[in-house]
Amino acid sequence: MSYCKQFNGGKDKVIFATKEDLAGPSKIVLPESDPAPGLILPNGDINWNCPCLGGMATGPCGVEFREAFSCFHYSEVEPKGSDCYEAFSQMQSCFSKYPTVYNKSGDNDEDDEGIQGEAQMKVDELLEGATEERPPPESPAEASGGEVERKK
Repeated sequence: MSYCKQFNGGKDKVIFATKEDLAGPSKIVLPESDPAPGLILPNGDINWNCPCLGGMATGPCGVEFREAFSCFHYSEVEPKGSDCYEAFSQMQSCFSKYPTVYNKSGDNDEDDEGIQGEAQMKVDELLEGATEERPPPESPAEASGGEVERKK
């Protein structure tokens, strides 16, 4: 004959089963679990406990990350997040103080610096691009950033 004992104010249950209980199929019905809420909660707030953030919200730069991410999430300007430049700069500055924590790509620091530089250029371009007028490219190769072979 099996019996159940509760511990920690009923939070934990321990079921003691006999050989006879275990000989047949289980009769225990588990309750349906609620689906994980994901990054954005149903009310629109950010779920800082989401495993998809990979600990970014609680690491050494957690405050800076939360401020930058919140700024982007709640931003209402176009392009979205263009008013968050300062928050992302502070976050990036903090990341650079902890390269062993935030360098997730391995040991190739040169590629990371290149990627960070490209990302910084894109942010700068978005922020300045709205007011700066640029001349049109002279050829399709120049438009894509490729090298152009000039004929003499």
